[in-house]
Amino acid sequence: MAKIDKRALEQALAGNPLARRIVILEETESTNLAAKALAAQGAPDGTLVLAYRQTAGRGRRGRAWECEAGACACMSVLLRPSFPMELAPRITPAAALGVCHALRVYGAEAFIKWPNDAYVGGKKISGILSELGTLGKDYFIVCGIGINVLQRSFAGPLAQTATSLLLETGRTVALEQVIIAILAALTPLFAGCGNDAAYAAMMEEYRRLSCTLGRAVTLTGPGGVYSGIAEDFDALGRLLLRTEDGALITMQAGDVSLRNRDN
Repeated sequence: MAKIDKRALEQALAGNPLARRIVILEETESTNLAAKALAAQGAPDGTLVLAYRQTAGRGRRGRAWECEAGACACMSVLLRPSFPMELAPRITPAAALGVCHALRVYGAEAFIKWPNDAYVGGKKISGILSELGTLGKDYFIVCGIGINVLQRSFAGPLAQTATSLLLETGRTVALEQVIIAILAALTPLFAGCGNDAAYAAMMEEYRRLSCTLGRAVTLTGPGGVYSGIAEDFDALGRLLLRTEDGALITMQAGDVSLRNRDN
């Protein structure tokens, strides 16, 4: 099982506002749950939680996130933003863009499948789960990211839908190097979430790397199933869907199937 070199990580991330405190766990239910528990204890903005193994890793809508121990970068960042809570949804698109930037550093041509997945070669390589919490009058965000890094194969149905950095590039990259690249990419993007101009510029890049935009999609959300064209994203990163009857609706979240494509 690959181990993270904590000293190398701390040296490389010295001064990074997303890694003011680094917590590395051998095993946890999920790094998001661990980060939320630390938030309740008063952990500072920029607390980074890493784990070699998650026993109950989660994706959107409570789905399990499976990861081979030591082969996946499992991480959560605790954020205590200065911008209004209404802008908190911007964090997820920013995280997805940052993950794609980091993966491309290592030669993986990553694209964003709205709202929070990174895909390479039509297969999922990363998932993101951002969660909002409150403590009194204050709020915090825990942004959880899982990236398949060192897996050589996937079992069962995942063999058709999942991939890893190793499988896509043939490169064996240390987990801490991937984590460093992700945090370096996320730092300016997260900082821009409270600035409308910076966020608008970020969303232009998000659109360029989207494998959802302009596609015919079927979206399953809390209100039902919708079909149409993924027309655009709004100022919070929500999907603007042009339905088959011509209406334009705003979707906060949901499961997207890209028609005529296996992802």
